Amino acid sequence: MATVILRIFALVFWLEIVCGSRLTTPLIKTIQRGGTHFEGPHWSPDENALYWVDIMQQKVHRLDTESGNVTTREIGYGPVSLAVTVKDNPRLLLVAVRAEIYLMSWDGPPNDSSLRLVSVVDLGLPDNRINDGKVDARGRLWFGTMGKETDSVIDKDQGTLYMMDINNSLEPAVKVRPVSISNGIAWTRDNKFMFYIDSPTRNIDVFDFNLQAGTIRNRRTLFSFQAYNVTGVPDGMTIDRDGNLWVACYNGGKVIKIDSRAGKLLEQHNLPVSKVTSVMWGGYNLETLYVTTSNVGLNAVELAQQPDAGSLFAIEGTGASGLPENQFLFPGVAEY
Repeated sequence: MATVILRIFALVFWLEIVCGSRLTTPLIKTIQRGGTHFEGPHWSPDENALYWVDIMQQKVHRLDTESGNVTTREIGYGPVSLAVTVKDNPRLLLVAVRAEIYLMSWDGPPNDSSLRLVSVVDLGLPDNRINDGKVDARGRLWFGTMGKETDSVIDKDQGTLYMMDINNSLEPAVKVRPVSISNGIAWTRDNKFMFYIDSPTRNIDVFDFNLQAGTIRNRRTLFSFQAYNVTGVPDGMTIDRDGNLWVACYNGGKVIKIDSRAGKLLEQHNLPVSKVTSVMWGGYNLETLYVTTSNVGLNAVELAQQPDAGSLFAIEGTGASGLPENQFLFPGVAEY
């Protein structure tokens, strides 16, 4: 019996050496408190910095991961829903405010005059706003909108998924219409497939993706929250080096890991808050999973039970790592 036990311990020790942190429990850290509706984390590899937004407070935040310092820019005239960096222009961002997209220099003056308008969408739908977006491997921004929100109820089928590049910024291309709450987007490493979330469907869908043409086709459901009895709705999403999807579960209190080939649930990582909004890989070797959360709609009892709701978290030790984040391609942006 003693020999068997020793062999088991030896096997566990060998697995720990080979697999590293895969046998350890992931560590969840609270990075930044005090938010209302944190969303849209975006990693800038050139700056070793994480950008994210607070939609309700109309702010963009920046975490310098080397120093740990967080700096903030306040927009101040509408919901701010995404921020992505511009390639070869450190600290220059595309930001979405209401249904408009602007260029913003992080080091510019702290007022609205530092924003340069790039595009406006959903004209004729004044209650619509941009909600989420990602950049593909060719530097094009894919972003979507949502309808009017009243007491957490969204007007259905009022939004659109768009694709914008330097050539069509005045009229971004319509890719999917209608949608209700356009949300998470991710691509496989070989750029053959694009994953997409329209949150109220409670599904993660997949398209065949043509990188060169910037087209999608053959939409089908990869993963159903209902079929796997996953609570909440899918929100923001990212993908790791192994091709697995990591999805924030809004009103579900967790991040789930999904096999993007088989559409199977692999892992669930619970957080101390219920409204998990988005996820993004960053940090050293892209091994840190940053997670944004919200406290919108929580009552006094729920707020007392979830004091860190509306915080930025980091999950370390998952055994997974991400892919470098794409940046928007905008030649001649200095003269724009």
